[in-house]
Amino acid sequence: MHRAFADAPNRAPLSVEDAQAVILESLAPLPVERIPLVDSDGRVLAQAVVADGDVPPFDRSMMDGYAVRAADTAGASWERPVPLAVIEEVPAGCSPTRRVGPGEAIRVMTGSMIPEGADAVVKFENTAEGYNRNVATVHVRVPARPGDNIAKKGEDMAKGSVVLRPGVPIGAAEAAVLATFGVAEVAVYRRPVVGILATGSELVDVHEPLSPGKIRNSNSYMVASLIRAAGGVPKLFSAVGDSVEAMLAAVEPHLDELDALVTTGGVSVGDYDLIPDLYERLGATTRFWKVLARPGQPVRYAVRDGKPFFGISGNPASAFVNCQLFVLPGVRRLGGWAHPLPRTVRARLVNACSAPPIKPDRFLRARLYEAEGELFVEVAKGQSSGMIGSLVGANALVRVKGGTAVEPGQVVDVVVCGEWPSIPPKKKALR
Repeated sequence: MHRAFADAPNRAPLSVEDAQAVILESLAPLPVERIPLVDSDGRVLAQAVVADGDVPPFDRSMMDGYAVRAADTAGASWERPVPLAVIEEVPAGCSPTRRVGPGEAIRVMTGSMIPEGADAVVKFENTAEGYNRNVATVHVRVPARPGDNIAKKGEDMAKGSVVLRPGVPIGAAEAAVLATFGVAEVAVYRRPVVGILATGSELVDVHEPLSPGKIRNSNSYMVASLIRAAGGVPKLFSAVGDSVEAMLAAVEPHLDELDALVTTGGVSVGDYDLIPDLYERLGATTRFWKVLARPGQPVRYAVRDGKPFFGISGNPASAFVNCQLFVLPGVRRLGGWAHPLPRTVRARLVNACSAPPIKPDRFLRARLYEAEGELFVEVAKGQSSGMIGSLVGANALVRVKGGTAVEPGQVVDVVVCGEWPSIPPKKKALR
């Protein structure tokens, strides 16, 4: 029996969904820590936030204008404006001291508390006086309806409602909500530290000169960028050759510092594919070693004491696909994301796909964009697993079910790998 199968509980390759389920079910979020709100951008919320008050906390004006009784403005027009007595001015941040009675108005600013008796706000532009201050009478030129230009108490967020749930990455909107409710210190999940080890005797580091038969280690930097975008903290090790002892020496002293390990290369069944041996020496139990996906069919997932090891392909495109489908969901799971799997959408294919129908599902690098309210996707011309250039500009993977083909104009399944533009790119296809 080949060593690649020695610790595999199931030699049959798994579907992408089954492999993802194995990963997510084997992992749990890391411990929670508390950090200042100002430092929480990009972190994953570990607490539910319940509104301890209404937002807005009072009926407030949405415009600069006059708080009025809508009934008093009935019949108002530009030719025959309705006069109302101005009895007070209420800047934002101040409370009104008067009640609006029949035939009266109070000057208010955006954000001002609506005085009692008023049920509408007439904006300055709809009065004869416009923005002029210190007027005793205002002439309303447009009839108001009850509720006009008023934000009702609690209409944004009601007291007692859950406004944020755990597992949400904190961005601008979440930070604003947290600040609104006075959450100065935030409970977040600890960011997973992910070790990255590129293997292969052909590799040299980025600062080293090339010699015949050598290539630079690009995978570590690609994987590190993806890990960082998923909320992880990448820890890069220097690339090592095809030697289990060298691999052990590189990572074993640091395992206690890591929450996960990603190795690139050496995952197939060739003479120099040593990742199965490495994982065995490290005491990790393999959960699967092959998936029904191309590129990136050989991919090894192992676990040691709840710590995931991802053995992904050394081919750049395969490594990219392996990361999107398997590594990043695992990292997000450790980081506490409520929804760790990649987003999927449907989009219309705009160009021909030359890849032949094969049994495993294919994941083709592509560019996703929106035009006139519809999503379109353009498949890169170069789909070889060793191509790096076709990754540039690729923000999606077109999924083609095993044994099927796709044609231009067909709506296809797309795995989203990044933001997409709303303006279509140039007609020239990716390389």
